[in-house]
Amino acid sequence: MEPPAPLEPDSERSHPTSEDLELSSYLEAATTETPARAESVEAPAARETVVIIDFGSQYSMLIARRVRECNVYCELVPHDTPWEQVERLNPRGFILSGGPASVYDEGAP
Repeated sequence: MEPPAPLEPDSERSHPTSEDLELSSYLEAATTETPARAESVEAPAARETVVIIDFGSQYSMLIARRVRECNVYCELVPHDTPWEQVERLNPRGFILSGGPASVYDEGAP
């Protein structure tokens, strides 16, 4: 969307209205580059990591989001991830997501 063309001096609306000012401030904000955030980027092994092991729960992504909202770094991995790959994360803890089977089924854990 291009900014509105400037009005001619003899136009009946030669002064900017609040809508014009609002639009120009939106356009200015949209075209201004924001500086990159200066965060220290740690290697995954240096972080205190929580590993969420996904056994097929429909809430695995929600669990990961809630953990991250608490400012805790976490990795969501499938249940069949090799131990060597999990070990490289140097986890401080584990969360086991539930599976798709009902806990009320016979023989369910």
